[in-house]
Formats: sequence, C-alpha cells, structure tokens
Amino acid sequence: MKEKPNIILITIDALRADHLGFMGYSKNVSQNLDNLAKDSSVFKEAFSVGPNTPHSFPAILTSTYPLDFKGVRKIERPRKLISEVLKEKGYVTAAFHDNPYLSSSFGYNRGWEYFEYSASPVGSALFPRKSFLSKIRSFLISAFKKNFNKISLKLFPQIFFKVMYLKYKLKVSKEEFEVPAEDINNKIFDFISAQKENSFFLWAHYMDVHSPYFPSGKYESKILSYSDFVAAWLAGYLEFSKNRIFRKFIQPYFKKAIEFYDNGISYFDSEFGKLLDFLKREDIYDDTIIIITADHGEEFLDHGEGFHKPKLYNELLHVPLIIRIPGKRGEIYNKVSLIDIPSTVCSLLGFKEDSFKGQNLFERQGLVFHQTAFGSKDKMNRWIEIDGILETKLACQSKEWKYIVDYRTNKEELYNLLKDPKEKNNLVLERKDILSRLREEIKKFKENNIPLCEKYQ
Repeated sequence: MKEKPNIILITIDALRADHLGFMGYSKNVSQNLDNLAKDSSVFKEAFSVGPNTPHSFPAILTSTYPLDFKGVRKIERPRKLISEVLKEKGYVTAAFHDNPYLSSSFGYNRGWEYFEYSASPVGSALFPRKSFLSKIRSFLISAFKKNFNKISLKLFPQIFFKVMYLKYKLKVSKEEFEVPAEDINNKIFDFISAQKENSFFLWAHYMDVHSPYFPSGKYESKILSYSDFVAAWLAGYLEFSKNRIFRKFIQPYFKKAIEFYDNGISYFDSEFGKLLDFLKREDIYDDTIIIITADHGEEFLDHGEGFHKPKLYNELLHVPLIIRIPGKRGEIYNKVSLIDIPSTVCSLLGFKEDSFKGQNLFERQGLVFHQTAFGSKDKMNRWIEIDGILETKLACQSKEWKYIVDYRTNKEELYNLLKDPKEKNNLVLERKDILSRLREEIKKFKENNIPLCEKYQ
C-alpha cells in the first residue's frame, strides 16, 4: 500500500444532476455511476459556481471565484491550481482532456507533470494566430453569418438545417468535435500503469455529454439521418424557440435531442465502468480517492432556451458530486459548492491551503454563491472579456431561498426553492424581508470577492 492515497478527479462537461439514476432519474443510463454512488459519499445538493466551463473551472481547480483577480481570461497568479499544491506534496500529477477552455491558452497547464490537451481539429482551430487584416476579414464574415443565421433560423429553419446537414455529410465526422471517452481512458491507463510506486493525482475531463448530442462516442456521421442531425445540434439553437415558426419546427426533434443527450451519458458511463474495472485489476481501487462531478448542467427550455448560456438557474448549476473514500459512504443533503473540492482534498490529506476559498465539503456551512458574466460577442471570447460589475450576474442560495441579481439590467429574482424548485415564481415583490437579507449577503460577498481587481459600484 502506498503511503499516500491516489486521487482521481473526473469531470463531465454539461452533465445535469437530474439525468442520473442515483439522483432520481427514471431512465437506466448511469448504471456504473449509480453503483459507485452506493459505495461512496453522495452530495445531493451540489452546485457549480457558474453555468459554463470558463465560470465553473476556476472554482473546481483553484478554489477561487471565476471573477476573482483578472477574471476568467486566464488562470494567473495569485490563483494556485490544486495540481501545483499536490505536486509540492510529492504527488505525480497528470491531466487529460480536450476542452479548449481548459488548455494552456487559459493557464490550466500549471502544476501538471503530464498535461495532455487532446485538441480535436475543430477545437485547435478555435485559437488560430491571425494577422490584423485576416482578423478584420474574419470579423466581417462572422458578423454576416451571425445575422444571416438569425434571420434564416427564425424564418426558414428547415432550409437552414438541410444546408448545414449537407455540409456535415460531406466533410465532418464526430471525432472532429470531441475526443471520445475511450481515447481519454487509454491515455489514463497508460499513465496509471507507469505509477506502480508513486502516489498520483489524476484529473480527466470528458466531453461525451456536451452538445452536439451525437448518438454515441464512435457513431459515424455518415449514417446519421437528417432528423438525427437536427436533434444532435438542437440545444445550441433553442434560443430561437420563442419564435413561432422555429418553435413549431423543433417540436418533432426536441424529444430525440434529450434521448441523444442521455445516450451520451450512457456511453460515458460504460467507459467509466471500464476505468473502474482497470483500477480494480491494477489493485489500486481501494487505495484511491475518486471524485466525480460536472462543471455545469444543460438547459432544455427550462427557462426558454437551450445549451448553457450565462444564467444562474439551477438546471445549469445543480451537478452530481460523488466522493469515494474507502470505508466512507452515505448521502449528504447540505448545500455545497464545487469551490470546496480543492479544500476538501487538502483536508483529506491532513493539511490546509491558505489560497483556497472553499470549505471542507463534509463540514460545509452557509450560503452557496454563484457568478457569471457577459462579454465580447466574439465566438470564443464570449463571457471572457468582462467589463466589471455592469456585465455581471451574482446569486446565492440556501436550502429554502435563491436570490439572483443581474447588474446589466438591474433585475432581481427571488425564489422559494422548497415550493418552487423550477424557479418560475419570482417573489421579489412579495418577500421584502428575505430579499433584504439576501441583498446584504451579496453585499458582503462582493466586499470579500472583488472581481477583476476592481471595486464594485
């Protein structure tokens, strides 16, 4: 037995908590995760700090809020990644993923002895080096496409998707959009096999649940029907669902889109089962702390749109969280935040890291806070270029109440989560007492977590 336990952190992109069996989902799509949950500590009320990858991962890996310091443009000091902390403690550290927002371009490569960002061809093209003239040209083309797409999607969605489908059939395969779980696993197996004598910290991020919702990790696009194709891509276009023509068009495809989303969960779950089998064969399963979570959820018209836009509703924030510590199990119903994961790892290993803002998940008390921000309209810099508080949304929630404030519009929202878990009935005008109390909590939060080195106005 090793002197220190191995630690494996698994994150799944865009995985809603309510689509897993151990969280109450009726479909059998997560058998391996469900079985692990029976042998682990399960946090039933776990929440991400933000609704998308750039605003969630600073908390998961640095235990700081996304708008701290210089914001989410890049993870820069004084932030400290959990990989840096554990490397100092003698752990061999490794990371495997294919999400461009988590690449070295955003500073996530610090502290890893092995850092493999397996960029797909599309993913690697998201950060091209361009000349000034080519940037102008790209901007003009992008602006034209954006407005053309908006008009055509609203008025002629059938034609839009048929043209898109034709282009897809001619030149694109599933692997060009994401690296499947099987390939991530193979890298993990190679790494772990070389660590017989070493304690390691491994982080792996999987994209199989993220849109587009292709039927499985290795499904060939050439046999995808037009109907399947629309369903696979639908989430990213649900923002047009308020339009009468588009809403009528999507009705036949919406149910299938959710089925494909569940298929992505099922595919990941089967590969995750292979990872667990590997750990058991290597005789290190019982020497390993395993943490499973997601960076955010996904919206399926819960608040009128799809995908994971900069909103702070719980369909985007409520995520699964399993921590498997040998000999420790049970369900925990206190509300916790993913900002607590690094602090909890340190606590389990018997030390404290002062730069981490989170608490020990097993002892967490108090409100859970959330941040997100709007930004540049550029495709890849959206939510990255932030103009202080005027581009920001903040929220906090207790067991019973949820408060959201949007500084762009000055809109406030207040929900009783016990009576209204879907956050549909805004009680700002009815419950001034609760509103006043939570306003004060947000004020304190702002004073202690100043975004982008600026003072809140």
